[in-house]
Amino acid sequence: MGTFIKTFILTLIICFGYLIYVFIGKESYSPTLTLNEETINQTVATKQHEKLPSKVKICMIDSNNKPIIVKREANENSLEYALKELMKGSTRTERLQGAYTEIPVGTKLLSFKDDGAKIAINLSKEFEGGGGAQSVQARLLQLVRTVNLYKENLPVYLYVEGKKVEYLGGEGIYVEQPLNEASFGF
Repeated sequence: MGTFIKTFILTLIICFGYLIYVFIGKESYSPTLTLNEETINQTVATKQHEKLPSKVKICMIDSNNKPIIVKREANENSLEYALKELMKGSTRTERLQGAYTEIPVGTKLLSFKDDGAKIAINLSKEFEGGGGAQSVQARLLQLVRTVNLYKENLPVYLYVEGKKVEYLGGEGIYVEQPLNEASFGF
């Protein structure tokens, strides 16, 4: 029985010591957090570099084929990004607000070049499909007006699948290049 009592007392001492460590030992240790100027500056710099949502502007048309400027939430605000958004067509919300597109579904921006003196836009073959004269004029207007929102008065050259466009649409409408808004009659 002596061994049992010695083991029991030793177990009590270990448990009591552990309880003291857990409840008193950890409670007494409370480090103070002090921010130095370097930490504060790093925090401010990090917040400044976080990308905040911006708005990208694109040209849609109303039910009378008149241009409407639409703003969308975007990760960046650049002409190339705006052209990619334009190719996506109008959103459900934009359509409910009366903004539409004549750009054919499935059209993709294949490449974009801005050398400072002119803009070259290369679109997928879907862009040239279907539509009469009014549809072709409206889609070209959407394209040029979107460019002018970012790079006003630069000549715009249109390519489809890498070939400079001469005729466009189901009726084979002649396209004079460089493109400009005045030639669309809007």
